[in-house]
Amino acid sequence: MTTTKNDRNRAEKIAIFEQLRHRVDAILEKYGRPDSLSRQGDYTVHGDYNGHPQVIAFIGKLDMLRSAVISELHRLIKEFPGWEIEVTVAVREHYDDWPNMGLYIRPHEIIDGLQREYLPKEFQNIAYEGARRGTAYD
Repeated sequence: MTTTKNDRNRAEKIAIFEQLRHRVDAILEKYGRPDSLSRQGDYTVHGDYNGHPQVIAFIGKLDMLRSAVISELHRLIKEFPGWEIEVTVAVREHYDDWPNMGLYIRPHEIIDGLQREYLPKEFQNIAYEGARRGTAYD
C-alpha cells in the first residue's frame, strides 16, 4: 500500500497531538489527580485525536483553573504553533445545571469563556494574564 502525502501529514499531526497530550497530562498531574476507571479524579485529558489541532482537558475540580495551572499550559502551547489546549469545565455535580464553559489556550492568547456567575465566589474573580473574553467568533 502506498503512503500518500495526506497520510504522512495526518501521521505527523497525530504524533504532535500525542506529544502535546502527554505534556498537558504531566502538567495537570502536578496539580491534581487524573480520572481513572477505579476513581474519580480532578481532570481528564481526552486521548483521541479528532482532526483538529487541539488537546482537550476536562476539569472536574475547579482548583485546576487556578492561574498557575493555566499559565503553565500557556507556556507549553507556545512550543506548538497552530495548536491549542481547550480546558472545559466538567464538574460532575453540575453537568445538568451549568452551561458549557472553559478556556481556549493558544500560543498568542487565552480566550476566557468562563461564566463566572455559576462558579463559587472564590473563583468568580479569577483572571489570566494575556486573556480576553470569548466572542461568538472564537
